[in-house]
Amino acid sequence: MDSVGPIIERARAISHEELQEFYRGLQEALKSQSIADVTPSLRQLWLSLACTRYRGDVPPDLLMPLWQAVKEPHLGPVMIRILCAAILQELSPCQSVCMRAGELSSGPLSSSSLALTLPVVAGVGHYHPDLQVLREQLLTWLTGAGQVDTAAITHVLGCLWGMDNSEVITLTQEQVDGVSKQLCTWLTTTSTTQPPNPFSKNIFSSRQLVAVTEVDETPSHDMFTVLSVGQYYSPDQFLNMQVFSMMRGWLHKHQSKNGESAAMGLLVDKMCEYCLRMLDQCERKAVLQQDAELQQACLTEVILLLDTMCQQNSSLIPRVFPSIKRVYNRIQNNPTSSINIINILQFLLHHSDAVMYDTGPALQHFFLKILDKQCIDQPLAFEGTLFCLENMENLCNNTAVLRKFFPCLLKVFAWQPKTLLAEFVDLLPTMVSEETAIEVFHCLLDLPVITAAMETVMRVEQRASLTVTDLSPEAMTQTTPELAYTDPLHRPLFNFILRAEGGLGDTIDRLKVLHDILQDYSTLPRVVICSQAAPVLLRVYLQTVEQEASVDLLARLFPVLLERSSLLFPIKTFQTEVKRVLSEALVWAVQTSPGLLIDNRQEVQELMSSPRNFTGREDVFLHLAWAIGEYMSVTYDRRCTPDIISQYYEVVECLLYELSVSQLGRMETPLQHRARLTAVLMTALAKLATRCQDLMPRVLLCLTKITQQLPASGSQDPGDAVLLARAPVLINLCRMPNVAPLLSSLPAKTDDNSKLHQDQNSSSCLLLQLTEAVMNQSQQ
Repeated sequence: MDSVGPIIERARAISHEELQEFYRGLQEALKSQSIADVTPSLRQLWLSLACTRYRGDVPPDLLMPLWQAVKEPHLGPVMIRILCAAILQELSPCQSVCMRAGELSSGPLSSSSLALTLPVVAGVGHYHPDLQVLREQLLTWLTGAGQVDTAAITHVLGCLWGMDNSEVITLTQEQVDGVSKQLCTWLTTTSTTQPPNPFSKNIFSSRQLVAVTEVDETPSHDMFTVLSVGQYYSPDQFLNMQVFSMMRGWLHKHQSKNGESAAMGLLVDKMCEYCLRMLDQCERKAVLQQDAELQQACLTEVILLLDTMCQQNSSLIPRVFPSIKRVYNRIQNNPTSSINIINILQFLLHHSDAVMYDTGPALQHFFLKILDKQCIDQPLAFEGTLFCLENMENLCNNTAVLRKFFPCLLKVFAWQPKTLLAEFVDLLPTMVSEETAIEVFHCLLDLPVITAAMETVMRVEQRASLTVTDLSPEAMTQTTPELAYTDPLHRPLFNFILRAEGGLGDTIDRLKVLHDILQDYSTLPRVVICSQAAPVLLRVYLQTVEQEASVDLLARLFPVLLERSSLLFPIKTFQTEVKRVLSEALVWAVQTSPGLLIDNRQEVQELMSSPRNFTGREDVFLHLAWAIGEYMSVTYDRRCTPDIISQYYEVVECLLYELSVSQLGRMETPLQHRARLTAVLMTALAKLATRCQDLMPRVLLCLTKITQQLPASGSQDPGDAVLLARAPVLINLCRMPNVAPLLSSLPAKTDDNSKLHQDQNSSSCLLLQLTEAVMNQSQQ
């Protein structure tokens, strides 16, 4: 393999001009030499086409000799013809390569010839000039009127189905019925004996016929299926396998519009019998490992095929359902059959109503015993997520599993967030309800914690499965999370954060302890990726709540928003992004229900009471301060009394003094954030004072002090210039108590609040102009 890499690199490095020169040289060589004499050049041509994007400039005169070699067996050995066919398939679709009508019916074609020519013809696709003739000839061969053997029919069927499935050709109702009859015949009339060794040259070898066997090596006495085992297989047996492999696609494409035809009905009936026979074969214990793997693969296809047929013909459900239940009871506790369990659940969801079957226990078993225990298994995680997506409407309307087992699903996402992000963006809204909204919110904020906890559990289990001699010196030392997981004191923290079922509690009191334990894993790639994906789902969650939230839910969610803004897993970028999302959510919540500031004033005032809370939560403070100034008004809630306004005013005023005077505000708080918060607090104070006239003297004194202190501080902060410009405007506004309330409070509902001061037709603009004129006159 080491020598292959340089060859491929040289082929990729060839330029367009060099390739054109190579084409011309090969074209000249073919004029004087046979195909077999230029085999090295043909190999180089195939490699160049496979490794480069220069495929549209091959001269037609170069392609025709290759096409002739593929069609005519006498022009070269089989290996050379295979090489020519591979080159032509690399160039497909190509208008220069076609089988004309005369060539199709010019005489009998062998299986080997069709094996080479038909894939090339199918690759031509819509460019073929004689598609109708080609379709008729393929159908003639399939129905037995053509001069082809059984081995060649496999290639004809593959070509016809490929072109029909890709919409290159269109079959009429009569043609579909004719093919369906042939498919039914090939399924039911296949021989059950093994052919002799086709490679043996011993003319005296025994010609005694030997029956095919089951996977447990007992002789088969029933119809031949894909699970019938033989040392060698005859052409009709290969054809039987091919029909089975294409049957689901054939039914999907043609059953819906041709379900009433007798031929299609007979095919479905025989196919159902065939599938039930295979379900019986899957219950046998395979002797060889490859046969056991084949059983699992066939079981998957059989279940999907039976599901398709039952959806199209409900009369089959009573006949099929007992067999599906028997299979489920047999494999439900088998870890290697997880994918097939998902397929059976799909079948049960589709058809349980027809037989009055309760799917609840089966779904609960899947989420608790299978998906939760194997959530790090990538194929199972992907198939389980797709199962929930494809059956989302059914699961939401008829069951509560998505709302009940959302912690299990979020564990699946936490382990592979990059792969499943798009799927969970669609799936997450189905997990949110009035009862689960708060718990889902906590889980979304704890997604990186869940990932780190899963890493811990996986490493502990891997360590337990190894002996001391298998461990490396580095692996001998346990990390802090691993030690904590094995400690009975901290084990309940892991059990809760990795729970599979919701409804056990929103969060835990010792969450900060768990953050400290898992902090060593905060730099693991999987944890970092999950921390980057979590804000995306958090925004989807908030959009869902915004569309469907009730006042009661907002009342429960608002204090959680305040609390969790300071309780996040210690990843800096994660904390910054999540706090930005939470700050926007706080504003939205207050806009939707302004009474939240009254109901939760103790929590809000406690948060705003110290600038120490500002560090790390800049966006939360800024948005919350703006919301206080904007929505603490009787306009939005009649409970907003002067006493409540005074309480908020005292908190905001105290914080403003501390930020502007104390060294704490200038040293621990970034200057740009301090200036922004000071500006917002000044505006909030002015707005609160206009709604409670007793506060007017205090706000004038406060704003005047700030105006005097800023120049004396000697600060080089460019934001101070903004504050010095903002303070006089607010002071002048507050000196006119009759006008100030109208200017400081925007209308409750406007299309664009931010531009009212620019609207010449609005009363706010006129009042601003009047105020400016009066103040200028008084100063003169």
